[in-house]
Amino acid sequence: METMTPGERFMKYISFEPVDRVPVMDFGYWRETINQWHEQGLPAEVDSTEQVETYFGLDRGFETNMVNYWGDNGKVGIEWGIWPEWKKVKIEETDEKIIYGGECGTIIESKVSGSMPYQSKYPVETIEDFWKKVPPKMNPLDPTRVLPSFAGMLKRSQEQKQAVGAWIDGYFAWPRILMGDANSMMAYYEDPELIHTIQRHHTDFVKKWIDMVLTKTPLDYACFFEDMCFNHGCMISPATFDEFMMPYYHELIDFLHSRGIKKCLVDSDGNSVTLTDKFVEAGLDGHYPLEINSHAYPEEIRKRHPKLALIGGINKLALAVDRDAIDKELTKLPALLEQGGYIPALDHRCQPGVPMENYQYYIDRKREYLEKYGH
Repeated sequence: METMTPGERFMKYISFEPVDRVPVMDFGYWRETINQWHEQGLPAEVDSTEQVETYFGLDRGFETNMVNYWGDNGKVGIEWGIWPEWKKVKIEETDEKIIYGGECGTIIESKVSGSMPYQSKYPVETIEDFWKKVPPKMNPLDPTRVLPSFAGMLKRSQEQKQAVGAWIDGYFAWPRILMGDANSMMAYYEDPELIHTIQRHHTDFVKKWIDMVLTKTPLDYACFFEDMCFNHGCMISPATFDEFMMPYYHELIDFLHSRGIKKCLVDSDGNSVTLTDKFVEAGLDGHYPLEINSHAYPEEIRKRHPKLALIGGINKLALAVDRDAIDKELTKLPALLEQGGYIPALDHRCQPGVPMENYQYYIDRKREYLEKYGH
């Protein structure tokens, strides 16, 4: 088989079509991990996710090929969601953290870790809050959404012949971003009108934003962010999904396909095994990152949905143990690779505490499996 471009290889493989080889990808690296690897021999100039991928001979990750990518040094490409961002007012600062207030609510950011900020108060609590704060910040055609970095990003994608994607906040994630976990989930029961108002507005925004992006570049795929599971399963019931998400997913996925976007993937941490039934019903084509310690086993998902593309499913914690643990973790690969449509990758970012030599060993061993079973 002739050598494929990176874009052809990724799109065909997640479509269960023959490829010249399986993409060699991972889910990224925490900032602290890269810093530790510098002390273990990683050259100082190798200082970002993309540079680490290149250093270890990986294919460029599909998340870093999105037009609204959040890079190691901030946002790159075309702005998404609230824009201009809600104003943050510094309330307090210590050696370890900064506390912000203002339009954003109340946010605590760590100065010593790359972990997610902690938010104790959210911008939207009522439907009046929503109409006052959100639509004025959601003009999808605002030309300032196209950042100066986008031109270089687009040129790189074209020169490397990568598939190009877009990040979309999903229908569980977006109300939660505006309201917080507890408030958004209570609103399904106490204020369903607010949730439907948010979902309707969000769907309309995404359609117009996608059409704006398509004036700049074609799109091959879209990735929905959800993170709607914990270690025992989904945080909402199937009935809640059906009422507050399913109609909007159907409408939006039909729209994306009508615009030439071939594949729609969904990102959710946690135990998503049974949730994949709803994802497939909604029309989604692939799922990642398949967190092993939450029991999102790729083998179980593949049994339920033989044609759902899967990415991830390798226990990141094994890499911090030893080579035997890595070898044991990789023994699952042959059965999955023989079925196609599965890109083995860590089930989240490579965490601090993983020795660089262990990561190199994992990549080398994984590549051996891909060469033997992945065609």
